[in-house]
Amino acid sequence: MNKLNLKGIPTATWVRIIGLAIILVNQVSVSIFKFQLLPFGDEEIYEGVSTVLTIVISILTAYKDTPVTLAAQQGHEVTKDLKGDK
Repeated sequence: MNKLNLKGIPTATWVRIIGLAIILVNQVSVSIFKFQLLPFGDEEIYEGVSTVLTIVISILTAYKDTPVTLAAQQGHEVTKDLKGDK
């Protein structure tokens, strides 16, 4: 099994992972515990915004390439070099 290489994970990947964690904790707090972490006046608006954020962050996290092992990060660099991306 490949070991995680946390130092090589791009900043954008960290932002997506942390964003997903925050939104998921928020969604659980609303759905299960009926506690709102983010203060909105109207419960329907709050649940709507929370649901939309959950969907958007989940799609971004699943869609984007997330190289967390050293081998995946090296492969990502090779792919970028082959494509000519800087």
